[in-house]
Amino acid sequence: MVIDKTKLGLAFFDECLGGVYRGRPVLCWGSRRSGKSILACHFLNQALLEGDKALLLSRYQAQDTVIVAESLGMPFADAVNSGQLTILEYNTFITESGTSNNVMLPPQSFMELHGIVESQSIRRIAFDPVLPWVAIQPITRIAEHVYSFIHALERLDATSLLLLPKPASNAAHTLKNRLEDLCPVVIHLAHTHDRCRILRVTKYLGESIKLCTSFPFIFLPDVGITTDPAPCPDMPEPQSQPPQPTTAETPAAPTAATAVAGYSAGSPKKPINFSSVIQLPR
Repeated sequence: MVIDKTKLGLAFFDECLGGVYRGRPVLCWGSRRSGKSILACHFLNQALLEGDKALLLSRYQAQDTVIVAESLGMPFADAVNSGQLTILEYNTFITESGTSNNVMLPPQSFMELHGIVESQSIRRIAFDPVLPWVAIQPITRIAEHVYSFIHALERLDATSLLLLPKPASNAAHTLKNRLEDLCPVVIHLAHTHDRCRILRVTKYLGESIKLCTSFPFIFLPDVGITTDPAPCPDMPEPQSQPPQPTTAETPAAPTAATAVAGYSAGSPKKPINFSSVIQLPR
C-alpha cells in the first residue's frame, strides 16, 4: 500500500505538515465567519493549479462563491466555464418539499454524487457544509451512519474537505466526535475578532509533535488566507466535551439555495444507506 499526500492549498500548512492524505477526507470545523469557506476555496484552487477537476457542494449561490474566489486571486470563473470546476448548490440534491432546519439528503443523492465524480474524473470535493449528508435522526444511529458515509466517500478516490459548524448541542458534539474519529486530518479554525484568527491542527494521523503548533492567519485581497506576522494572544483550546442541554438536538443543516445545475432529486423516503448505495467494481 502506497501512502501518498497532496497539498491542502495553504502554503504554511503544506510546508509544515507536507499536505494531507490523498484520497482521504479532511475535517475542518469552526464558528461562523472563522474562514471555513475561504479554506474550501484554497483547497479547490489547489486542484486547479495541479490540473485536476474539482467539485464544490455549497449552501451559497454559485455566483457568490465565484465572486469571493476571484477577489482572492483564484480563477474560479474560467475554471467553471472550462468545466474544471463544478459548483452545485444544495438545492440540486434537496427538493423544496424536503427543505427544513434538519434536512437530510434523499437516498439517491450519493448515487448522483458518485455519478458526477466518476463521469467527470473529479479528484477534489469540498462539502460546505457536510451536515446534509450526516445529520441523521435518531442520534443513536449517528456513529453507524458516519462510519458508512466516510468509507463510501473514500471509495470515490477523491480527496475531500468536510466543513462543519461549531457544535452547539449534545447531538452536534456527538456528530463532530464521530467525524474526528474517522478523518485522518482535523483542522480547527477560531477567531476572537477580525485581526486574531488561529488555525490549529487537532489531529494528523501519524504525526504528534507538530499538533501543538498554532498558525495565526489573516485574509488579504488577491491572496486569501496567509500567515499573520503579528503576535496573537493565547486562545482557549476547542471544547472536547459537549454542553449539557436539557434536551438533545440534531445538528441543523443549512437551508437549501436555488439550483444551478441540471441534477434533480426526489423526495426523501428513508435514511441513506451509503454502504449499499456505492457498489464499485472489485
